[in-house]
Amino acid sequence: MVNRRTQAGTPRLRRTRAVLAGALVIGLGTTSTLAAWTDGEYGTGSFAASVFGTESQTASSSWASHTPAANAATLAFNATAMSPSVSFYAYLDIRTTATTNVGGTVALTGSSNNAGALLPALEYRAVRTATTSTTCAAAAFTGTPTWIVGPSYLGVTSVPGSPVSSAITAPAGATPQLRFCFEARVQSGAGNAYQGTTGAVTWEFTATST
Repeated sequence: MVNRRTQAGTPRLRRTRAVLAGALVIGLGTTSTLAAWTDGEYGTGSFAASVFGTESQTASSSWASHTPAANAATLAFNATAMSPSVSFYAYLDIRTTATTNVGGTVALTGSSNNAGALLPALEYRAVRTATTSTTCAAAAFTGTPTWIVGPSYLGVTSVPGSPVSSAITAPAGATPQLRFCFEARVQSGAGNAYQGTTGAVTWEFTATST
C-alpha cells in the first residue's frame, strides 16, 4: 500500500531542499571575501647637474671670466696709428674653468658696444691657431688655417652668417685652451676723412656645453 503522505510530501521536501541549496549558494557569494596579501618594490635615483664655464685671456689681461660685454678682455692690437691696408694682430685665448666637467663648443657669434667714426673703414679676419703658443702675426693667416672669419675680410662689426664652432674640452690635467688670432686693418682706399678718427668694437664668443 502506497503511503500518500509520503508521496504528497516528497515534492514539498524537494522544493525545501532546493530553496535551502539556493540560500547556501547566495550565502557563499556574499560572505566568502578573502583578505589579500600585498608587497611592493621601490627604486630611487640620484641626480647632479653638470658644470660648464669658460674664461679667457689676452696679451694684456689674465685668465678670468670676461662677461658681460662691459667686462670684455682687451685685445692688444696696439693699433694707434693705422693706415689703409696695414694689418694689426691680437689674440684671445679661451678655456674651460677648473670646475667644468663636460665639453662643449665655442663660436664667434656677434659684436656689441661698437662706437667711433672709424668703424665703417675697418675690416678684419680671424683664425683658430694650431696651438696657444702660436704667435699671432701674418704667418698665422698663411697656408690652410682654420678660418673663423675669412679668408675674405668682413666689416669689423660683422660676423659670419654660419658661425664656425671649435670644440673645447673639460679640464684633464693641464687645462686645454683655444687661441683665436685676429687681423684688423683700415680698408684699402679709405677716404682722407677717416684720418685721426677712432673706433672700438667688442666681439662676442658663445660657449655651449655638449
